[in-house]
Amino acid sequence: MPSLSQKYRPQTFADVTGQAHVTDTLAKEVATGKLGHAFLFCGPRGVGKTTTARIFAKALNCLHPINGEPDNTCERCVATSEGRQIDLIEMDAATHTGVETIRESIIEHVRFAPMNGARKVYVLDEAHMLSTASWNALLKTLEEPPDYAFFILATTEWHKVPATIVSRCQRFEFKRVQDNVMADRVNELARQEDWQIDEAVTKLIVSRADGCVRDAETLLGQLGGLGEKHLTLDVAQLVIPPGHLPAAAGLMSFWAQRDHIKSLNEVQRLADEGLPLLPLFDDLLLIVRKLLVASADATLAEKWSQGTEEERAIAPLIDKFQPGELNDIALLLFERRKDAKSGIDAIFALQLAGTIVAGGLLRNAAISPPPPPPPSLPPPPPIPLPTTPHPEEEKAREGDIELAPVPTPVPSISESTLEINTIRMKWNAIVRAVEEQNHSLPFILKISRPEMMQGNTVVIRFQYAFHRDKIIKDPRNRKMLEDAMRQVLGVEGLSVEGVVGEDTAVAEERSQDIVGNVLKTFGGAVIEA
Repeated sequence: MPSLSQKYRPQTFADVTGQAHVTDTLAKEVATGKLGHAFLFCGPRGVGKTTTARIFAKALNCLHPINGEPDNTCERCVATSEGRQIDLIEMDAATHTGVETIRESIIEHVRFAPMNGARKVYVLDEAHMLSTASWNALLKTLEEPPDYAFFILATTEWHKVPATIVSRCQRFEFKRVQDNVMADRVNELARQEDWQIDEAVTKLIVSRADGCVRDAETLLGQLGGLGEKHLTLDVAQLVIPPGHLPAAAGLMSFWAQRDHIKSLNEVQRLADEGLPLLPLFDDLLLIVRKLLVASADATLAEKWSQGTEEERAIAPLIDKFQPGELNDIALLLFERRKDAKSGIDAIFALQLAGTIVAGGLLRNAAISPPPPPPPSLPPPPPIPLPTTPHPEEEKAREGDIELAPVPTPVPSISESTLEINTIRMKWNAIVRAVEEQNHSLPFILKISRPEMMQGNTVVIRFQYAFHRDKIIKDPRNRKMLEDAMRQVLGVEGLSVEGVVGEDTAVAEERSQDIVGNVLKTFGGAVIEA
C-alpha cells in the first residue's frame, strides 16, 4: 500500500506545498523557453526538492504545456508519472559516488540523443555526496552540455558542492514550510482520506514535522493506519510519542529562578526516570532558539500560551532571559553537549551547565542583588586594608618601584547591591571582557584576585608590584578594567585599586606546605626549642 507521500505526490508546480518562490520561476522559464541547463535545488529534507525536479522534467518534455505546467495527459507526461520515461534519469549520489559510475551513467550516456522526448533530464539526489574526482569529471559536461540535456542537482548541503559547479548552476533555495501552510496540507490529505481530524492533532503533527512536509505526511499516515476515522489527541498519542520539550522547559525555569539546588536535583530526577539526556540538550537548544525569536516578536507570548503543549510549556520563559544571556546559554550547551558525546557523564555535563546558568555566572547574566542584612543587625564595619608591607613590597621598594598608596575608605554608593563574592564569581567574565579590548592584560588579571570592597572601590590583590602598576597606574588600562567591571556587573561608579602580595593566611599555609615537603624529603622532624 503506497504511503500518503506517494499517493498524493504533487503532479504540477501549483500542487507543491509552500515553495511558490521556486515553482513559479520554473514554470515561467518553461513557458518562455528561456532555460538554463544546470539547476541546483537546495534546502532542508522533505520539502519537495525531488518532487519539483520530477515535475520540471515532466514540463520540459510535455507536448502541450499550459503556462509552463505539464498537462499530465500527453504520452510523455503519463510515462513520467508512471516512472516509464527513459529520458528521465534519476541517480542517488549517496550510493553512486565513484567517478566510474558518473562517467558511465552521465558523461557517456549524455552523448546519445533522447529516445522518447525532446530533452534528456538528469536528476542527481544528495549531490553533495559525490567525490572530488566525480565532480571534476562532471564539470566539463555541465559547462558545455548538449542542447537537449538538462541537469538538476538536489542537495541538503549545497555548501559542500564545489564552487566551480555552483557557479554553473541556477540555484533555487527551498524553505521549511510555514505552520499555517503545513496545517492546510495535513487537513486536505485527511479530507481526501475521509478522516475527521481534531485541530489539536493537526497542531501536534505540524509541531513535530518542523517544516518538513514529508514528515507531516508520514505522521498522518501512521495515525490513519490505526483504522480510526476520527483522529483525536488520545489516538495520536498512541503513535506519536510525547516530546521532552516540557521537561526541558521545566529545567530552564529553575535556571531562570537562579535556583541552583533545584536545577541539580531536576537533572538527576530526569535521568532517574530514564529520560535520554543527549536529546534533552537538543530540546534545551530548541527552547533557546524559540526564546530568541520571541524576544523580537511580542505577539508570540499570547499565541504560545494558547498553542500546543510544547508551546504552552515555553511561554512562561519568555523575557526571563535577555538575548545576550540566551546567546551565552546556547554556546554553553553546545560545549557541554560536545563533552557528553565525547564520553563525559551526561548527567554531570548537564548539571555543570545548569550550575553556571542558575548561578548567574554567564557573562551577560542579569545580577540579582543579594538580600539586605536583617534590620536588627548593624551593617558590618569596612575591613581595613593591611598596612604592614609584604616582603615582596619591601623588595619592590629596594628596586625603586613606587607603590600605590593604600586606598582610603570612601562613602559607598553600591555596598547594598554588590558584594566581593559576587565580583569573584564574575571575575572570569570580567577578564573575558577585558580580553576583547586587550590581549595582554588578561594574563595579569587571571593570576590576580578581587580582595575586598571599600565603598565603591574594588581592591584587587596582585602577585607582583609591576603587575599592579601595569593595571592601576596606566590610566588607559585602569579605565579598561573599570569599564569591563561596570559592563559585566551592571553597577555604575565602580573604581579599582590594588595591593601586592599574598594575604597572611595563604602565605602561612604555603610556608607550612614547603616545610612539610622538606621534612618529608629529608626524613626530618620539627623540634621544639
